[in-house]
Amino acid sequence: MKRTEILAVLAVLALSVTMPAFSQASQSDSQTVQAILFELRGIHNDMRLTAMSQILLTELQVQQTVVNAATERVNGRRLELSDLQVGENQQSTDLAGLQELLGEEKDPDRAKIQIDQLKAVMATFKAKEAGLGTNLQTAESQLRSAQDTLDDIQRRLDETLKKLQPVADIH
Repeated sequence: MKRTEILAVLAVLALSVTMPAFSQASQSDSQTVQAILFELRGIHNDMRLTAMSQILLTELQVQQTVVNAATERVNGRRLELSDLQVGENQQSTDLAGLQELLGEEKDPDRAKIQIDQLKAVMATFKAKEAGLGTNLQTAESQLRSAQDTLDDIQRRLDETLKKLQPVADIH
């Protein structure tokens, strides 16, 4: 009987030694699974941020096209306004010259008609100038709005790219 008792004690000792190893193995497996899940979540997040970055880049390109078109409209309106003002100045100079010649004109009625025509042209220039001024203000407002949208997209893209940058390990 001593032999059976010794075998029983050895069996209990063997089980007590191997049981912690089994529990450590399952604990180690659990930690491995948790680490894998953590990595998968990180990869998923990186993929999501990469997709978002691509979308923002596309939005940025489209908005840059809008800003470029708005800039061209503003420049066009400014050029039209400048050309109109040059023409207006020329007409104003012509009007002043005609008014000086009025006293020297042999046919004052004809000179008066020309002066009235130039004044009508000047009034037309003033009306066109007011319209172009309004168009220019509208175009500038649209440009500011488009530029603000572009800046917002750029800010969001910068934030997204910052999230994609690897975090330095601090030990």
